[in-house]
Amino acid sequence: MVFLLFVFAILQISFGDAAVAAFKGSTVWIILAWQLVALPLLALLVFGKFLQNELLVFGVVALCSCAITATTALSRMLGLNDAMALVVGLIGSLLMPVPLYLFMHYGLGLQAILDPLNYLYRVLLFIVVPFLLVYILRRLVSEQQDATIRQHVSSVVIGLLVVFGLAVMDGVQALLIENPKVVLFYVGFSFALSIGVQLITRYALAFLGARDASTAAILCAYRNVGVIAAIAGDSLGNNFLIFLGLWQLPMYTLPVILRRFYQPEQTP
Repeated sequence: MVFLLFVFAILQISFGDAAVAAFKGSTVWIILAWQLVALPLLALLVFGKFLQNELLVFGVVALCSCAITATTALSRMLGLNDAMALVVGLIGSLLMPVPLYLFMHYGLGLQAILDPLNYLYRVLLFIVVPFLLVYILRRLVSEQQDATIRQHVSSVVIGLLVVFGLAVMDGVQALLIENPKVVLFYVGFSFALSIGVQLITRYALAFLGARDASTAAILCAYRNVGVIAAIAGDSLGNNFLIFLGLWQLPMYTLPVILRRFYQPEQTP
């Protein structure tokens, strides 16, 4: 599902439009630096003092991931900068293996159980190959056909996200029965981390303007932790898959709850 989500997410964009947005100004790169470097480093420093080892690992690696593929549609729905969201998500999906490996290897000391060759294989499979497939497809079809595909692929992405959301909840019920406190703790941590990241990002990047700072808050909070599981494999332990399932809850609920936060100009 992670593989298919990347393929269909990339199908939604024009490589030319993405390149223009990426190299027009510095906003995209500021957000990426904040998203993939500053926030994981801040989490490592803060969580290292207050959290046990498991949640420290989960929190740091979650913040090393790129934004979820749905942030573009979510930004469009909220009247934010959907084009920028698209580019940040695209470039972030290519860059995120680097901070993920560095933070896992040097920050969290997981080098003993992280196989670099297996890690590289997974990066190629889940991130690089989707780009190559889309590139090849666009060499084979006409521009009109490509535009038609981009126009209709959003519904496919929504369907894939629903299936993905259901699939990653596997195992949550069993743990809820066996140890409900752990499940509740994971849920509370997921919501606290998401809300905290959005608040910090919204005000730290306020100099970008309210619209872009709110877009950045979404991009930095709603992370594609599924690709972390795909890339890192078993190196994060069995409970990481449970955390991955519960991590989806804030992403499905907070956009509605925090709608006014994203659109401050509409607040009375």
